[in-house]
Amino acid sequence: MTESAGAESIGDDTAIVLVHSSDLHVDDPSMHRGYNGLVGLRAVLATARTLGADAVLLAGDTFDNHRVSTPVLRQATDLIAAAQLRVVLLPGNHDPALADCLFRRAGLIGVPNVDVLGITHLEAIVLDEHDLEIRGRAHRSFDNMPPFGPLRPRTTRWQVVIAHGHYVPPHEWSAHAHRAWRISDQDLAQTKADYVALGHWDRPTPVGDGSVPAYYSGSPDLAGTVNVIRMTAAHGVTVSREALIWD
Repeated sequence: MTESAGAESIGDDTAIVLVHSSDLHVDDPSMHRGYNGLVGLRAVLATARTLGADAVLLAGDTFDNHRVSTPVLRQATDLIAAAQLRVVLLPGNHDPALADCLFRRAGLIGVPNVDVLGITHLEAIVLDEHDLEIRGRAHRSFDNMPPFGPLRPRTTRWQVVIAHGHYVPPHEWSAHAHRAWRISDQDLAQTKADYVALGHWDRPTPVGDGSVPAYYSGSPDLAGTVNVIRMTAAHGVTVSREALIWD
């Protein structure tokens, strides 16, 4: 694919292109050997630009912990601001939307191409130019919480939901009662979304009962890919994985 500034064309149909990633865990490079989250962030953004993405969805744990240094936070902000892509972030269990949250410390709030669910928008962002609503419930503490908010009536042609939590299939629900942030088949189905972008797992995989397309992207370092969602009136929603472009 060649780089473009906006939606790509599939035949005579114009596609909305979204790139979904999660669990970048940006941290001070000295804390890790080899991979660090800044490298992953740079790769996700470079890949999204090459794919002509209309928006990048980061489904939680963009930052690893609240001890990330200010210089590293600012480097992340500089990368995102320079990408000239719409970037929608959901605070996860590692980077919840606290009063002194990492997104504020990083200087991301107020960057024109950045939206942070739970901070810049309560639970929904509408991209009028694409007739698309992106919604999600931010983690606001380190405690357990339902990953999905109240059901909302659809007001746009397209709707994407972002959530950060642990999917559990029906036959394992009781056995996983000890886990926080559980996600059920019913939770996913009730969204009635065109796509559910999930974070919290390092491996990429579809989940749920198939009634809605719900996918974990996996982390950049372990998956080595991003999920690419293309939405068109003629072809509906298609989901693929694309290899990351590393420097």
